[in-house]
Amino acid sequence: MSPGAVTEAGRERAALCAEFERVGPGAPTCCAGRDTAELLAYLLVQERRFLVSLLGILVPPVARAAQHRMRRLPWLDMIELLRTGRSSWLPARRPTDGLEFLRLYVHHEDIRRAVRNWAPRPAENYRDETLWHSAEKLGRLAYQRSPVGVLLQRPDGSSWQVRPGPRPVTVHGEPGELVVHMCGRTRVRVWLAGETRDITAALAARPGTLFGGATATHPTS
Repeated sequence: MSPGAVTEAGRERAALCAEFERVGPGAPTCCAGRDTAELLAYLLVQERRFLVSLLGILVPPVARAAQHRMRRLPWLDMIELLRTGRSSWLPARRPTDGLEFLRLYVHHEDIRRAVRNWAPRPAENYRDETLWHSAEKLGRLAYQRSPVGVLLQRPDGSSWQVRPGPRPVTVHGEPGELVVHMCGRTRVRVWLAGETRDITAALAARPGTLFGGATATHPTS
């Protein structure tokens, strides 16, 4: 993707780069205990060392070593690499291309929400519609192991059934909140309807590795 592409992924990439510039390295995030320097290096290895990142799933030290090397670059150079997108030698369509916008969005929120008094972004129609339609596909992945049914519902009443099954649980929230919640982050504004045991079972079924995990570096609220 060219840096000037007028797409939601392009806009989100630019916004995430601006956020990295604003907070600097060493700031907390909500992504698996990483600070902003570690998060940026993690993203760059995913995009520019794609084969290494795949190998790192099986052999984590390989990915960690690549991220360590990436962190040796000057901070603004790292940001510029993210701004320009993935390496040009990669195939035009990778398996993760359809999730690019969601990945950038969630990691942008990882930074925004790792501070006191965070708040969701103001509504933006096109972005929120993109998130809403992406939430259906992401929800099918996130809740595929749930022993109970799962329904996603936004405030206007529209909904996606992302997991058929007995004793359905409904997760209510704005599209962006639903996406962040599905990725295991806890700093979200959603509410759930259903029996307590069913809610617990549905949430426990979510994978812990969607877009880097869910543990904040600092337990601020």
